[in-house]
Order: sequence, then C-alpha cells, then structure tokens
Amino acid sequence: MIFENATILTMNPKREIIERGAIVVEGKKIVAIGKQDEITTKYPHLSRINCNGNLILPGLIDTHVHLAQCILRGLTDDKKFELMEWLTGRIFPLLGNMTPEDGLASSSLCVLEMLKSGTTGFIEVLLTEHYGFEGIAQMIETSGIRAALGKVVMDMDPAIRDEIKMHPKMWETRQVSIENTLKMYDRWNGAADGRIQVWFGARTAGEWNRPDMYDEISKLAKERNMGITIHFAETPGDVAYAKSQGFRSPTEFAMAHGILGPRTVLAHYIHSDAEDWKLLVQTGTTVSHNPGSNQREPWGPALVARMLKAGVNVSMGCDAAVANNAMDMVRDLRVALHATRVFEKDQAAMSPETALELATINGAKAMGIEDQVGSLEPGKKADFIIIDLDKPHLQPVWNPVATLVLSALGSDVDTVVIDGKIIMQGRKVLTMDEEAILANIRERKARLAEKAGVKIRLQWPVL
Repeated sequence: MIFENATILTMNPKREIIERGAIVVEGKKIVAIGKQDEITTKYPHLSRINCNGNLILPGLIDTHVHLAQCILRGLTDDKKFELMEWLTGRIFPLLGNMTPEDGLASSSLCVLEMLKSGTTGFIEVLLTEHYGFEGIAQMIETSGIRAALGKVVMDMDPAIRDEIKMHPKMWETRQVSIENTLKMYDRWNGAADGRIQVWFGARTAGEWNRPDMYDEISKLAKERNMGITIHFAETPGDVAYAKSQGFRSPTEFAMAHGILGPRTVLAHYIHSDAEDWKLLVQTGTTVSHNPGSNQREPWGPALVARMLKAGVNVSMGCDAAVANNAMDMVRDLRVALHATRVFEKDQAAMSPETALELATINGAKAMGIEDQVGSLEPGKKADFIIIDLDKPHLQPVWNPVATLVLSALGSDVDTVVIDGKIIMQGRKVLTMDEEAILANIRERKARLAEKAGVKIRLQWPVL
C-alpha cells in the first residue's frame, strides 16, 4: 500500500521533510519512503491512498497517562485544592469505588481520545488491581494502540494509609503488588504482536513507599528488562523527603536505590539541577515533561530547555484528564513550547522542531522502542498519522512543523496507522465503538459519583 501526495515529516536523523512524498507500507513495516514520482514508479503494483497534500508524521507517544482518571475529567476545576485534599477528598473516593467495569470504561474513553488526537503509543503510570488489569489489557490489544502498562507497586504502612484517608481499595501490600505485577508481566508483556509492555508503576518516594522497595523492583526490572515509571521530584515535599533520607536531592536518592536507568521514566521532574541531570545522562534515564498538567498546578515548570541542553532525554505526557482536561498531545505541543519560552524569557528556548521531537523520537526512546518507531524510515514499524491541512486555521502553510505545533489540534488528525494497520480513517476509529463508549461513560459517571458520595457544587447557580 502506498500513502502518496503528502508532505512528510520523517523525523529521521537528518530530519528530512519530503514534499510531494509517499510512503510504502507492506505488512507492519515501512519498506520505502521518498518523492512520490520515484516511489510510484518503483512500486506500480501496489494500491494507493491519496493523502491530498496533507501532512504525515510519526505517531505521537504520550509518556505519562492515567487511564482510569479519564472518567474524572473536570472534577476538580471548581476550586483550588491542596494536593492531599485533592487526592483524599475527591480522587481517592472515586477511584477507590471504581469497579473493573468502571476502570475499563474510563480506559476505553482515554484510549479512544488518544487515538483520535494522534497518539499511537503511551505509558500508563499507576494501574491498580481493582481497575481490572486484564480487561484493560484486552481492550488495548483490540484497539490497536501501543502501551506500556505500569502496574502499581507500593509499600505503604497501613497506619499512614489510615492517617491520610487513602481508600482501602487504593492500597496493596508490597508483596501482593509486586507479585501481581510480575504475573501480569508473564501474561501480557509482548502481547498483541509486541504492542503491549508491562512495567512497574511505582508510587512516589516518601510516605507512599519504604525506600528498600525500590531496591527490590529495580533488581527485578533489570532481570526482565522491564520499565519503571514513577512520579518524581514533583513537589517540594519530594525534595524534603530526599533530604530527610540524607540525600542532596530526589535524583541522588533515586540513584542510590537503583531507580535510574535506560528503562526508567520520571514523570513531572520539576525539582532538579545540573548535578542531577548528569546522573540522568550517565544512566540513560528519561524525563516525562507534562506541560499541561504543570501549568495547571502551582509547583512550577520543569527545566526542559536546560535538561535538553545537558543531554537528558526529555519526552512528553498529557498526564490525566483530571489534571490536564484533555489527552491531546497535539495541543500540548504548543503548551510545552510556550511554557518553556515564558519561563526562560527567551523565544529561542524551544523551537517547534524541538517540541515535536519530545513527542516522537524522544517518546519512542522512553518506551525503549526507538529502533521500531518514532521516525519514518525503511525498516521501522508503520506508525504514523495524517493531519488534515485543508482548514482555515492551518492555511497557508509556510513551515509545516510550525503549523503543526502552533496551529493544529488533535481534532485535525484525520488518519492513524499503527503496525501498518489503518486504525482511524476520516476521523472514524475502526477498532472501537465510539458511540457505545461515550454512552457508557455518561451512565457510569453519575453512578460512580453517587456511590462515592462526591458532590460538585458549581461556582455559579444551576437552575
């Protein structure tokens, strides 16, 4: 099959842009890419899809996702909460009262939204037992998306659990959480023709975990080449905890407990400095920058431009719909660019090209699959998206990268291809029942709120 008549952002090592280009897909892989006339002459027997002059680029990779929280979108936008009040007052009661059916409904909505906005792969950070891991993994398999599913591991003292009023279903013992993660790894890692990975989704260092748990999971992860993902250096409390343990910074705490490495993704990572970045580069650790979430919360920006200059692999994530409101990576490209420029007070602090690298090749490296996806090159998997440029807000196109990053939205994604299979075409996802997913989530949202005893009081009167 040939996808022709397109402007192609290859993201290859030379970052070549091919005008009037074409991509040849056979099976799951790209076998050729180049100028349309050359490609169609060389492969006259293949069927063609006319891309109508639109933009083709690698599928976007979201490196920090909370599948189960999509059902909570907009839940905490009515007032400002402190972190623990936010968690224990609203988030935990709702998440704790979720059934596996609720977890599947929320996860399906999240995956549907990601596919419709051009995300072809993602890393889930905290998939707890009662959300129904098996059902969610099965949905991932049939949807066609790539996923690294971070199954939660934790080691919290029951007394602390009760003190912070953590919902009992959100709590698991260290032994059970690790054992169940390894069971899911044995069952699902490499499933769906390699599209599914199973990682350790570790809860935050501090009251959530005893330090030696990290030593245990890092050893287990290295033995199996498993990934580890964790919220890290996100708040001033994370810094205070590291210092209480005798370390200069959270990063040095992580280094001492084996957390850092080429299969580790640190989410948010706001509190760090040049000494910390040397450790990340030395170990090959990835940072997941969450610009939409970080702009919404008060903890400050991640020092993205400085980390990139130091050689850190920085990827990008939308976080959760309850913390960022949309799982739209295209939208968050410009959020990342603008936030960095404002913080550094420098228009050159981040270019559109750098922003796109965060969401493509850097994301692929974060997932450990940069040899398979993240750029459009012969021999790599055919994971790409098509942006419909035939819209007033996307014309005229002087610079296709700038147009994508600064003008486009996820709703401009027309087509999604993963593993050589067309997953979405003409804005219709072919592997999921959108109408049924939306109807299901509307019904479950009201039922879940009643069950959890959570009431929303709007700032304006509702008649």
